[in-house]
Amino acid sequence: MKVVKIGGNALKNIDINVLKQLQTWLAEDETVVLVHGAGPMVDDATLKVMVNVVQTQVWPMLHHVLGQAHLSPTLLTDGVVARIKDAGKFGVVGEIDSITTTLMAGRLYVIGPLVSSSQGELLNVNADEIALAVARHFKADTLYFLTDVAGVLDQNQQVMTELSPTVAATLMSQEVVTGGMFIKLQAAFMAMQVGVQKIQMGRDFQVGAKLVLGDQE
Repeated sequence: MKVVKIGGNALKNIDINVLKQLQTWLAEDETVVLVHGAGPMVDDATLKVMVNVVQTQVWPMLHHVLGQAHLSPTLLTDGVVARIKDAGKFGVVGEIDSITTTLMAGRLYVIGPLVSSSQGELLNVNADEIALAVARHFKADTLYFLTDVAGVLDQNQQVMTELSPTVAATLMSQEVVTGGMFIKLQAAFMAMQVGVQKIQMGRDFQVGAKLVLGDQE
């Protein structure tokens, strides 16, 4: 099983090679879950604006792009439940509470940052965290974080091909890695610790940083 998280920036320019790889996986009877963010398309912090953007812009655009590549996505909504994060400290921000759905082989599923609570309230859940929860629950063999940048950059702004926890911690402490990539790395290494075998970050499936748990010389 493959879990692919694609950010809001990357959503606007999905590479043809990404679409071709999705086609190949599905033809090989792989189950693929595509987790999308909203990114820069959300220009206000309110949930109402986010709901409107996701439902009227992000999902229709993604459905169109996937459809052009003859991919038929299924929205993954039933069986994925969120709960308020940190007792409501961040308002309507949530986290995945439970996953009870069953996925079929050879199908493409899509889930975004709006997830219902057990009371039916829509919560804003970080897409990186959703990808982590899905990969962990279904024991995905591979988790990809597709971004609008080539991958994790070192102090010389060169793309790293391999990244261990120790090296990642150094880059983060030196503020070489900050912001969204900082959060992605934290989520990625957590996923590896709970059994996800392979994690890669970059612009497509072929390039970027491969994460490893062992510290390499």
